[in-house]
Amino acid sequence: MATLGERVKFTLDHYGRGEYLLALEHACNAVDVTSQKYYSARSSQRSLFKGMVKEYHWLIEAMALGGVNLDETIFENFPITEGVKSPILKPTFGDLMYHVVRCNLVHSDRLTNGFSFQEGNHFIFGKDHLTLPTLTALGMIAIVIFCPANAQESIERNYWIGMFGNQMIVNDFWGKEDIARHIATKNAGPRVTFLNMGFK
Repeated sequence: MATLGERVKFTLDHYGRGEYLLALEHACNAVDVTSQKYYSARSSQRSLFKGMVKEYHWLIEAMALGGVNLDETIFENFPITEGVKSPILKPTFGDLMYHVVRCNLVHSDRLTNGFSFQEGNHFIFGKDHLTLPTLTALGMIAIVIFCPANAQESIERNYWIGMFGNQMIVNDFWGKEDIARHIATKNAGPRVTFLNMGFK
């Protein structure tokens, strides 16, 4: 099984080559493993994955989704009906990342119809349609890098991740959540909450 350091390497390598779905698959797997460590759990659980994503909304916003308040935004325009026992009609960002991204990329070769990623830093909303920025992959892998539970991980020295103009050598910042939070807070701007996006 790949180490977390290797999963970070795979994510950054694929991202650098423009292979964004492969980058997202490795990033989601790494978040899955990190959530087990963070919550001292014996196995992977969707509630832990979603809890970890929610815990680090601030970091995902800073890395990829600046201006979107993930704490309160509800993606009613994209209800989740595939791969769930009961439809999730008002999904959160964590719901989307687990059911639509993580599960589809691990168990299938495609994302749910209408859901996609594109280069840039903006969203596209529509009825049964949602496009997120490819930077989301970096936001997800940043959770793995900066989470204190991973402070003892390692990776080759030439890997780095950018944050507001700072090139941060991954090996020097494992578990340094306090530094990431300081940078995110210092550069924080207005946050927008999206609600009532049912497009009825």
